[in-house]
Amino acid sequence: MSDRPRYIIGIDLGTTNTAVAYVDTRAADPRVRVFDVPQLVAPGQLEPRRQLPSFVYLAGEHDLSPAETALPWAPDRRQVVGELARAQGARVASRMVASAKSWLCHGGVDRNAPILPWGSDSPDKLSPVAASALVLRHVREAWDHVHAGEPDAAFIDQEIVVTVPASFDEAARELTVRAAESAGISDAILLEEPQAAFYAWIESHPGDLRKRALQPGDRVLVFDIGGGTTDFTLIAVGDGDELERTAVGDHLLLGGDNIDLTLAKQIEARIVERRGKKLDALQWHALVHACRLAKERLLGDDSVDRVPIAVAGRGSKLIGGTIKEEIDRSQLEATVLDGFFPLVDAGAVPVRARGGLQEFGLPYAADPAVTRHLAHFLARHGTGQVDAVLFNGGAMTPASLRRRVLAQIERWQPDAGAPRELANDVPELAVAKGAAYYGLVRRGLGARIRGGTPRSFYVGVGAAAGAADDGPMAVCLAPRGLDEGATVELPRDFTLTTNRPVSFKLYSSTTRRDEPGAIVRAGDGDPDRTDDDSDLLELPPIVTVLRAPGRSTAHVRLQVHVTALGTLELWCVEHTPPAGKEPERWRLSFDMRSGGAARRDDAPAGEIDDATRDAQAFVRRVFRGEDDVKPAQLMRALEKRLDLRRDEWSLTVSRALFDAALDVEGARERSAEVEARWLNLCGFTLRPGHGAPLDDWRCKQMWRVFNEGLVHDRAEQCRLAWWIAWRRIAGGLTKGQQEQIYDRLAQLFLPGPKQKAKWHKVKPTKQEAAEMWRVLANLERIDADRKAALGDELVDRLQSRKARSEATYFWALGRIGNRAPLYGPLNAVVPAARVERWIERLLEVDWPAPELAAFPLAQLGRRTGDRARDIDPALRERLAARLEAAPNGERCARLVREVVSLEAREERVALGDSLPPGLRLVADDAA
Repeated sequence: MSDRPRYIIGIDLGTTNTAVAYVDTRAADPRVRVFDVPQLVAPGQLEPRRQLPSFVYLAGEHDLSPAETALPWAPDRRQVVGELARAQGARVASRMVASAKSWLCHGGVDRNAPILPWGSDSPDKLSPVAASALVLRHVREAWDHVHAGEPDAAFIDQEIVVTVPASFDEAARELTVRAAESAGISDAILLEEPQAAFYAWIESHPGDLRKRALQPGDRVLVFDIGGGTTDFTLIAVGDGDELERTAVGDHLLLGGDNIDLTLAKQIEARIVERRGKKLDALQWHALVHACRLAKERLLGDDSVDRVPIAVAGRGSKLIGGTIKEEIDRSQLEATVLDGFFPLVDAGAVPVRARGGLQEFGLPYAADPAVTRHLAHFLARHGTGQVDAVLFNGGAMTPASLRRRVLAQIERWQPDAGAPRELANDVPELAVAKGAAYYGLVRRGLGARIRGGTPRSFYVGVGAAAGAADDGPMAVCLAPRGLDEGATVELPRDFTLTTNRPVSFKLYSSTTRRDEPGAIVRAGDGDPDRTDDDSDLLELPPIVTVLRAPGRSTAHVRLQVHVTALGTLELWCVEHTPPAGKEPERWRLSFDMRSGGAARRDDAPAGEIDDATRDAQAFVRRVFRGEDDVKPAQLMRALEKRLDLRRDEWSLTVSRALFDAALDVEGARERSAEVEARWLNLCGFTLRPGHGAPLDDWRCKQMWRVFNEGLVHDRAEQCRLAWWIAWRRIAGGLTKGQQEQIYDRLAQLFLPGPKQKAKWHKVKPTKQEAAEMWRVLANLERIDADRKAALGDELVDRLQSRKARSEATYFWALGRIGNRAPLYGPLNAVVPAARVERWIERLLEVDWPAPELAAFPLAQLGRRTGDRARDIDPALRERLAARLEAAPNGERCARLVREVVSLEAREERVALGDSLPPGLRLVADDAA
């Protein structure tokens, strides 16, 4: 092993704590050892600890001096990681970054943007990726500090295994790799945490000891609850020493953090009963952190029955002073057992409705009952009994919780009885130790858990030219159990369509054992079918454009590679390239661990029928001037041809009509009327800019039109159509593209030196200016400070009574300051304090047309459950009382007082447009 790295280092990058273990492969006894991580445990005091708390404290000018945050290897470091970060964060919550790992899997925010601490008004912030990188960097630097001068021991030269939750999707895994690379760790190997925990058990139960604990045919459940996530994994025991992972659960943002939040809510209720006022966002952060520390102390020391809680007061002497409470053991156990581990039936299904905790902006699981999630997981993965359970994660330290889970499983399988508990003496270190042991397994030492792909995967193919059409067919890409790192080339030739949008239909199966290249019937995805093909589950398709200049098709072979990230790379490799040219390679990637079927309400890429094809041809003829119908009559003519009102056109029909209009984009030059009608059709059929496969590609084509500008820029009808179109499709534009639109329009409306816009040769009319404001309001991806500038200008304008009769200003303000964006990232929401000032100013004036003001103002004060976004409770009640007096004001007041979803009609009002049937902008947990 001398030609390989000397050390194998396993890192459990946890939500609450990070642990590190290693193997010195050149030692006489190469066994797994724990690395005690040197860290600041008090100001200026460095000591090693078994775990590194995954907290980052951003030291300010007046709390910790440079000498107190200095490290031997980084004397100027001001970002503290570890025990001191956690302790100091309890005092100054606004400067502490916690649960960065949970934010890595939050698709509702820009995870590369500096957004943490969430809700803090401090200018010093980190992105979830950067915060994770700081924790990993500390591990790397601490290792090098301890091993300074030791040959072949530099951290970056070792084999590094970093663990991730089994339920992390492809994006979260890739962000973890990015964080590792930012910390100077290249080529990190990822390992799923439940597997790592089981590897730790294997390492501590060698040979006959393991065989006595597990028998061939046993099914082991790895039950892993950490600080932020819950993971379930099933492992089957085969003959000899064979182990195979057979199932992985869905992603659940449910763990110790949820318990902390629940305890904090209970404590806050007692505080409100005494003080009559809820805590503000910073006090709430401090309370949650105090509850976390109290929970850990109660769970870690049986001699402690109660722990005091103290939160610093804020403001005047009347409400200032320290707020004191306490948590006792009985309260903790009742909260955890009844709320998170209730006894449920075997057929229980988790609650899917919105309403999960949103206190820190994270989309926690709506149903906190872990046992319901477990029942659903086991029901989905066969009826076999669970013979043994390996518990892992700090949340499962109390024996009472482990007994509850074993008793629950026994109730589900009364004939088999309770499963055995596999011993895990150090659950807080097991994942790191298992990760290090996995490095030995990769070198051929120790027992390996087979698994690879948990499903077989297929891609839809069409029949060969001249062959009979026997219905949908698919070719097997990867069989179940294909090991990570494996590459397979299918022994068949295929014809690939290039240079135009194409859709690759994907399927999976948890039961079939087809060989790569096998052609099977795809069926119709009907779960009620009973033939052999009914077990192919349709997945969301891959839709893209594959470029091959000068050619419409290419002959390819399919090559499949299973990556360490748990993704399947599908390569289309040109088999017979043109003479003198290198073979082209086109890569497609998709998430193998997303095993669910495509949702029926997800706007599928439907087939285009004959009526739609006829309508496409009609659109092309009209714009080319080859039909008697004039462009001004086009929309009504299409309604007649399709026998549907335009608002009833499906997403598939709408996008097909857009594609036809794009084919004749050059017709804009014919006349101002043609250009205006072309823009009108494009904007309407591409609204809201996202929701259908290939919409990003369509928006790229439209952005080329934006850069070219209007052909007939002096015609008012064209300028109006132009801004209406961009307002309708703005949701499909990137942040950079939206910022370009903002920069063009802001110079017309915001204070500051006015420059004549080269792109706008005519002063905007009143109607055109209104449309420009509506475009600006729909730019949800631009930064919050840009939105705040727009809002300030609108509120100034609304001080005029005449302006308060204008629907546009109120509507635009409601969108700009909306607490729950329709599609944009939550980190781009205007800060609550700024919006509160807007509301205060608007409450001081009369509303000549209250029906115009009510809903937009309800959007400004809409309650989300996230304290960082919600406005002050007292102001919220004042606003709700004013809204109740407006027409239909009861509903608006409810949006302000309660966490409720928008109705379809309200969504249309908020968007300022209709949506294609079946397409919704607001997800169940969007607020």
